[in-house]
Parts: sequence; C-alpha cells; structure tokens
Amino acid sequence: MAGTDHSCPHCGAELRCDMRKGGSRSGGTPGCPYDGLAYAPLRAGHDAIYFGPWRRIDAPPMEIRRAYHRIGRHLDAIGAELTSHDLPAAARDLDAAHAALQASDPREECRDALRFMDNALSYAHRAIDDLLHEKGLPPHQPMDFSEWYDVVEVPFRDEW
Repeated sequence: MAGTDHSCPHCGAELRCDMRKGGSRSGGTPGCPYDGLAYAPLRAGHDAIYFGPWRRIDAPPMEIRRAYHRIGRHLDAIGAELTSHDLPAAARDLDAAHAALQASDPREECRDALRFMDNALSYAHRAIDDLLHEKGLPPHQPMDFSEWYDVVEVPFRDEW
C-alpha cells in the first residue's frame, strides 16, 4: 500500500505512512506514533531511514545516495542533541557512525557501501538508545513502528 509523506505537527517527525491506518486524529489529520516519547524526532528520523527504499535489494542508485545524505543529517541531529549531555558511550557510538558513513560514500566505488551505511545507522541507533538509557527508558524498537512505513520486511537485515 502506498503511503504519503508528512511531518508530524507535534514532534516534527517525518513520517511516511498510510493515513487510513489507525492513529488518525479527529479532523482526518494523521496522528504521530512517536507522540509523547522521549527523543521523538530522533526515533522517527532513524525509522524513516531504517524502513527506507534504499534497503530494498533492487534499490536504484538515487535512493542509495538519498539515504546516504539522510543518514548524514540524522547523525548531525543526534550530535546536536548530544551537545547537552555528557555521555561518552553515545559520543563513541556517534563517532563510529560517522566513520562508517564516511567509508560508505556511494559516490565512490565501494562494493560494501550498503553494509557501511547499515552500520552507520546501527551506531546511530545505539546513540539514541544511550540517550534513552540515561533517562531510565527502554531502548527504541523500530519494529514497533513498522506499520507506519511502507515496509513488508527489512531486507538483508540478517545477511551481514
């Protein structure tokens, strides 16, 4: 089922979902599955990339380049949030994410670009979990939000 892109009016998260699914508020505006959650924009940003079309086995090069840039912006958002926290583990995870992203530049001839991009996103997820852990909250579970994205399954998740 094709979804639509919109930004949550409450948390600013970019969502791609079927607006006919649950979560709609009165007036027909879509609800946000991240409402009320700590670090909602970071969680939503992660999930929008995680469930993105670049992860399909037959993803066109343009989707891969788009995801590369989205991951970079996502890492910048995590970095901005970390400036107000003293979390060495999160800083290390973010540094590892930047290193993986740099190794994955799809403009270069890199046979393992997708694997490095996936690694960068995994390290970003760990940094978000570090932020959540600091607040005493459970880790973020992307699959809890999968119904909000145009995804049947997450390809090549177990292949690396």
